[in-house]
Amino acid sequence: MSLRSRVRLTSIALVVIWVVVWAVVWLRHPGSIYGKWELVSAFLVIVIGVGISNILARKSLRAFRSALAIADMPTARREHANLADFWRRSGREIIKAFRVNILMLEEQYQDALEELQALDRGKLPKNATPVVENQIAWCQMNLDKLDKGMQIAQSVLPQLERMGPDYGSSGHLVLGTANFLLGKPHEAVPHLERTYLSSAHLPAMRVTAAFYLGECFSALGKLEEARKAYREAELALPNSKFASRASERLKIAP
Repeated sequence: MSLRSRVRLTSIALVVIWVVVWAVVWLRHPGSIYGKWELVSAFLVIVIGVGISNILARKSLRAFRSALAIADMPTARREHANLADFWRRSGREIIKAFRVNILMLEEQYQDALEELQALDRGKLPKNATPVVENQIAWCQMNLDKLDKGMQIAQSVLPQLERMGPDYGSSGHLVLGTANFLLGKPHEAVPHLERTYLSSAHLPAMRVTAAFYLGECFSALGKLEEARKAYREAELALPNSKFASRASERLKIAP
C-alpha cells in the first residue's frame, strides 16, 4: 500500500471516529454540543490527522535514506515512489533531488548530472547547494571531466565540513577520488582514509572509500595495504559494485 493510500485511510478513519464520538455526545448530552464543542473536536481531528501523516512521511523518508546507505535499490525506489506520491505538490524539487541519489548509485551519471543542473535550488533547503555541487562534481569526474569535478569538489568542501561529519565525509570522498583519477594517489589517501574511518554507519560510502584506497595504494606500490583496503571494501558492503570490483582486484593481485 502506498504512503498516500495509508494517509487517505487514516484520514477516513479519523473522520469516522469523529462522527461516532459527536453522535454519542449528542445522544447523551444534546445541550452540550451547541457552541464550540464540534469545532474544537473537528480541529483536533485535523491536527491528529496531520500529525499521523507527518509520522508516516518521516518513516518513509528514514527508510529511503537507510536504503541509500546500504545501496538497497529496490527499497530506495519503493520509498522514493511513496514520497513522490505524498509530496507531489509541495515537494517536487526535493523529490527530484532524492531521485538523483538513486541515479548516482546506479552509475547513471549523465542522467544524474542533467537532473542536478535542472534543479530549482530556490525550492530546496538552504543547505542543499553545497550537497548538490558535490554531487555535480562526482558526476563530472565519472564522465571524465576531472578538472572541472576537482575544482567544484575543492570549492564546496569547507561548507560541507561545517554542515556535519557525514557531509564532510562525502566531500572528502569526492575530493580524494578526484585526486586519484587525476594521477595523484598520494594526495588522495588522506581524504579517502578520513571518509573510510568516519563512515562505518554509511556502508555505501565506506565501500567506495575503501575501494579507491586500494587503488591508491596499488598505484603507490604498497601492495599489502592495497590488499587490505580491497578486503575492507568486500566486507563493508558485500554484493555491491565496488565490493565486486575489489574482489576482482584481489584475484589478480600479485
